[in-house]
Amino acid sequence: MARIPYPDPASLEPEIADRLERMGSLNVNRMMAHAPTLMVAYSKLGAALLRKGSLEPTLRELVILRIGVLCDSDYEWYQHVSVGRAVGLPDEKINAMKSGDFSSLSEREKLAVAYAEDIRRLGRVSDAVFDKAKAEFTPGELVELNLVAGFYIMTAGHLLTMEIEREDTPPLGEAMKAYNVA
Repeated sequence: MARIPYPDPASLEPEIADRLERMGSLNVNRMMAHAPTLMVAYSKLGAALLRKGSLEPTLRELVILRIGVLCDSDYEWYQHVSVGRAVGLPDEKINAMKSGDFSSLSEREKLAVAYAEDIRRLGRVSDAVFDKAKAEFTPGELVELNLVAGFYIMTAGHLLTMEIEREDTPPLGEAMKAYNVA
């Protein structure tokens, strides 16, 4: 059970309640509705990272899944396994994010995961990893890797601190397929 109650949708401003419903009323967003302005900004950034980024969706999902594992965020893992599958990630690569055996990954995928691991463990990317990444990724992709990793570290902290539980509804990836946004 969450550490504080989710706001009653009837108590929310109509535009916030409507936005929450359009976003699928995920518990992560429901909790953020306590801070409506921030919920709107958070959801816009999250949507941009998921739908408008330049990174390949499979690469983005590997980064998110690895961050979920490193942060012990079951909620993040659950939601993004389904998103990963929706964008075409095979189970072998999904499972690698949990096991730490990256032999099934391409060199580009391994580098993106190492980049995200550095951000989580060090708070920055080491010179050795950054130099390799700089040779592989465009400047825009490097910025996006930073933002994806940071956004999901922040999200994991929110989920864990507030003890937000997973929904009983189908995971996010199924909704993304239904709306053709995977």
